[in-house]
Amino acid sequence: MSTETSLRPFVVRVLLLLPLAFALWYFTAAWHLAPVVWLSELILRSWMPDAVADLRLRGDALLLVTHFGEVGGRLVANPPPGENLGFLSNPLSYSYSLPVFAALALATPGRRQWWRLLAGLAILMLVAVASMLATLLKTLAFDVGSVFVAQQQWGALARNGAAMAYQFGSLLLPMVTPVVLWLALYRGYLAELAPGIASRWRGAR
Repeated sequence: MSTETSLRPFVVRVLLLLPLAFALWYFTAAWHLAPVVWLSELILRSWMPDAVADLRLRGDALLLVTHFGEVGGRLVANPPPGENLGFLSNPLSYSYSLPVFAALALATPGRRQWWRLLAGLAILMLVAVASMLATLLKTLAFDVGSVFVAQQQWGALARNGAAMAYQFGSLLLPMVTPVVLWLALYRGYLAELAPGIASRWRGAR
């Protein structure tokens, strides 16, 4: 199998599938984000019930409702009813790994590949939960700020950890995970490509 007859068609298929995968991902956001939001809310409200009042989708935006609010010009815990502080964020900004992996998986030739596609998407849903939790913790630690930190008895180390988790979860994980997952699940196809890629690399040198 030569690189010309294997790698180039694969790249073309990926490029053709990417716009379709992204379109499907965008227009079905309410469906694929729903379980991610549900699990994230379950974890957060079990972990810090005195800080998180609600977590839900509002269209394609994520609404975090806290047990904090402004009273007399300063943030306090447990404000009067209706004064709870809320934050909107865009959960699609860290769940784009789903269409990237789907395009890579569907472009890969071979039989009985559907279980790999479904397994990869399930893993990426859990990655999206981790990214969502990291983003929400950053919001609580830095946007709510000192009143949240005092309530949870967080020190500088915990706050720095939340900042690092946000950088890792919202920037690095969505970008790297789909490629790493595809490499792990489609090793057989990579093994077929490897000889051709190696020979082409030697020829280029």
